[in-house]
Amino acid sequence: MLRQILTVAALAGVIGTAHGQAFEIVSQAAEVPLVELEVPATEGGLLKFAVCEGCETHSVLMSGGTKYVVNDRLVTFKEFAAAVATAKQSAEIAKRSLAGLHFEIGSKRLVKAALVTPLPQ
Repeated sequence: MLRQILTVAALAGVIGTAHGQAFEIVSQAAEVPLVELEVPATEGGLLKFAVCEGCETHSVLMSGGTKYVVNDRLVTFKEFAAAVATAKQSAEIAKRSLAGLHFEIGSKRLVKAALVTPLPQ
């Protein structure tokens, strides 16, 4: 996902530069292994993540405007946090789960967090 966004951004930059327009990246997305995701206890806290084991840790602010998705279903913060905690209880499930994060670069505000996990329905 990150590669696709960066590719589109690069292409848009080339096209914008060719037409004399400035190009500014205002948001970013990251695919995060679940084991590298730390969800705060409350919605207004900082979500911490690394894109790989041993990679630099980043943090983004979760707010009331953040959207949460678990397996393509829109959920509340509490449901998202519970799904993350449940998935992390099993090392096998945690290894096979990913979080997709979309955030604003300047404000470091989380726009959307999506969890893809083989949780039982």
